[in-house]
Formats: sequence, structure tokens, C-alpha cells
Amino acid sequence: MSNLKLRLLFSAIAIPVVFICLWLNDVSRLSLMCFLGGVGAWEWARMVSCKYQGPSMQVVAPASAVALTLAWIFQSGHFFGLAPVTGLVGLVLLAVIGLYIGIAYAKVEVDHLFPWWLLQLGAPLYLGLWGGLNVFMLGSGHGLEYSYKFIVVMTTMWGCDSAAYFVGKAIGKHKFAPSISPKKTWEGAVGGTIFAVLWVLIWARLVFDYGIGRGIILGLVLAVAGQCGDLLMSSLKRWTGTKDASQIFPGHGGVLDRGDSFYMAAPMMVLLFDFVNGVM
Repeated sequence: MSNLKLRLLFSAIAIPVVFICLWLNDVSRLSLMCFLGGVGAWEWARMVSCKYQGPSMQVVAPASAVALTLAWIFQSGHFFGLAPVTGLVGLVLLAVIGLYIGIAYAKVEVDHLFPWWLLQLGAPLYLGLWGGLNVFMLGSGHGLEYSYKFIVVMTTMWGCDSAAYFVGKAIGKHKFAPSISPKKTWEGAVGGTIFAVLWVLIWARLVFDYGIGRGIILGLVLAVAGQCGDLLMSSLKRWTGTKDASQIFPGHGGVLDRGDSFYMAAPMMVLLFDFVNGVM
């Protein structure tokens, strides 16, 4: 089977599964978040291991990322009808940092200790502490209406990436980040940004209760953050000599291949909401 056919077949199966999880209930939505964060952390730890010698963190990293995601879930007080558990994220974060310090001191040679610790710790921090903010885009209940914000951000990132690719391929001449991703161009980046802004504007009033001005700002934030996330993962893969983060998604790679834009942009949107709601 060709790679294109494999990609299309997997997409035809995976996309409905994602929407069913988002539609069903709190458990299915939050399980999806934990799954993606855990797998992404596993991929991150695996790639870092290609550069720095040390113990395998391919169990500890996903467990830590999931623990931080769960901490956000229970601290938020948005799910299962439970009261918020104040300070839970900070407590879990301290435990994760302490665990990584203990493993580093016990198992890592001093020549690699500090870069190993910082880069391995990046997995739970990025996919759990930062990525765990994504749960604030989800509501509690049965139906897709409790996942509209998540869906808009997800589709914005898909469209932005696709528009950047096709515009860059058609008219791209000026390289965007040649040492990281030689095929990316400024023309493609602008094309992706325009799509993101227009797509968000379509849903700004209905989903976010935003007018045109706030919708444009949100679209710009998502576009810029998403493309920065793409470059971040491209840098990590190029630095570690890895083509794909993993092959967990046949024909597509891994969570950090398909969700690189989303994992930077979605938490940024959550923080933007918090800021806008606090000052306006």
C-alpha cells in the first residue's frame, strides 16, 4: 500500500474516533487529552535519548505528563462535578521535578547530567504542564458543543499547516528557517496565517463570543504560535537526527509530528482567553 493510501485510510478511521471521543462525555474527552500528552512525552523522551546517554524515560515521561494533565483536570473543578483541588498542579510539578532530579543524580554521568535533565524534563513540562492547559478548552457534558473551542483550534492548525504547504509550494521563494526546515517559506507562512485568521473569524462570534477585532487577534496568535510549535518540533527532530517522532499513526508519524502546531497554539489560546477576560 502506498504511503498516500495509508495516510488516507488512517485519517478515515482516526478523525471519526477523535470526534466520537469529543462528543461522548468527560471521560472520553479527557482520556484523549491524556493519551495524546502521554504519547507525545514518550516520543520526546525517545528522541532526547538519541543525543544524551542516560536511563530510559519512556515510562517515566508519559506517566509524568499524564499526572500533570490530570492535575489540571482536578484543579480546574470543571469536570465530574468535583470541587477544584487548589494547588494540585504545583504539588504534582514539584514531585515530577524531584523525581527527575533523583534519577539524574543516581543514573546519569556527570558529563551529561545537566543537559540530560533539562531536555528530558522538557517532555512532562511541555506535554503535561503546558499541554495540560488544553483541558480548559473542554466543557463537561454530552455533545460536541462542549468541545467547540478545541475543534476550532484543531481545524485552524490543520488548515494553517495545509495552506502554508500549498502556498509555499506554489509561490514560495524566500526561505523561512532553512537550517531547521528547508521547505518552509515566508510566502507559505503568510498564506497559513491568512487562512487561520479567516477561519477563526468565521467562528469567532458563535464559539468564542468575540467580535471582529478580537477574532483577528486570536487568529494571529494561533497562526504565529502554531508555526513556532512546528519549528520547535522540527528543531528537536533535526537535532536528534529523527525523521518522525514515532510511527504510532501509520503514514502520519507521531503526536509530535501531527500535533506540533496544536501543542504550542492551544495553551496559548487558553492563556489569551484568561488575559482578555481579566482585563476587558
